[in-house]
Amino acid sequence: MKRPRLPRTPRLGRDTTQLLRLAIALSVSASRMEDRFWTQQLDAQIDSVLDKGQEDTLESALDQLWTANPPAYDALAQAIEARSSGLLDADGRELLLIALPVQAWSRYSIASGAITPARLTELRTRLHDHVLAAGVHVGLADVLFSPDQLPRGFAATRKFLCSLIDVVEHEQLMHIDPAGLAQAVPFVADVRYVVGAVKAMPGAAVFRWQEDQQSREQVLRDWQLHGGSVLQTMLPGCAIEALLPNAYFSAWRESDLSGRGWGVRSTVDYLKAILALPAGSLRVVVAPFHDHVLEEYRIGFTRTGSNDVLHGVVWPLIGNEDEATEVPGEIEAIVRAAGITEVLLLNERMPLEYCDDCGAPLFPSPEGELVHAQIPESAEPTPHLH
Repeated sequence: MKRPRLPRTPRLGRDTTQLLRLAIALSVSASRMEDRFWTQQLDAQIDSVLDKGQEDTLESALDQLWTANPPAYDALAQAIEARSSGLLDADGRELLLIALPVQAWSRYSIASGAITPARLTELRTRLHDHVLAAGVHVGLADVLFSPDQLPRGFAATRKFLCSLIDVVEHEQLMHIDPAGLAQAVPFVADVRYVVGAVKAMPGAAVFRWQEDQQSREQVLRDWQLHGGSVLQTMLPGCAIEALLPNAYFSAWRESDLSGRGWGVRSTVDYLKAILALPAGSLRVVVAPFHDHVLEEYRIGFTRTGSNDVLHGVVWPLIGNEDEATEVPGEIEAIVRAAGITEVLLLNERMPLEYCDDCGAPLFPSPEGELVHAQIPESAEPTPHLH
């Protein structure tokens, strides 16, 4: 879970102080028995805060621990995620919020919104056949979510899970009116999510890789083959890559990580398509962008021999990544594998600047200037490029 680099320092309330105390105690526990004691205490405190909808209390506690006590931060973050995406129903069975991410790119708009019952029924069947353990119940929401349409915050996530309780029990579909969701921002490459919940007996396997029959890798391959064919019908005109269905926060993080490379590779394919150019006619410019510390790399795409930036991709740092991470080398390897041979790595510390008119990030040119990415007017009409 990525946190602000400079934590806020609000006055700490009683609930925040209690969260800090319990998280620190859990982080220094010396036995599994003690772990269980502190975990029960911490879970109860988090439940109380979530029930009151006090999102700021959770964020404040996390901010306090981000730099001051990383082990306690990890303990608290994991506990908050667990309590906001998992619960026990009235019969003592465990519910877990899950997400089915799929990376997509298109020369046109990437679909979001309502999913037909027939498609969801087919998708649920593929989940049972290839991903979920025997005896697990699953219910799905009938919307293909863009990232900005997902529940915002831990309390909203917990509330969303609670709304799925009856749906999971009877393996039904939860209806959501797409008109009540935020409008999906049109990007060339983006991720979409099908979200639902699963139910199992306490201590029972939830996913097929827990049953000693298949590895995660085999489950992913099967899902990409069988589940991916269903997801493709929901995303017409798109190239897609289905990711492993998993616990909500884990799937969300994996889509963030994989989305960086996916965005770079998709941009190469996109520019080749709309400009009718081979990859070898493109050049990439990579530069680090700082606020107080290194926050992200931005990647500008130009034609070889030209300083005009055609398109740009932001590669954010995630988790504990910093200046020591070999991100430039990773980006270079991706674009070279895609056929681009000219890669310019800039060492200047670039500021996090954005377009004053549209708010889009500015990207590095080969001359080291920050410019607005702009596709030539002669190219085909395109969605938003940032």
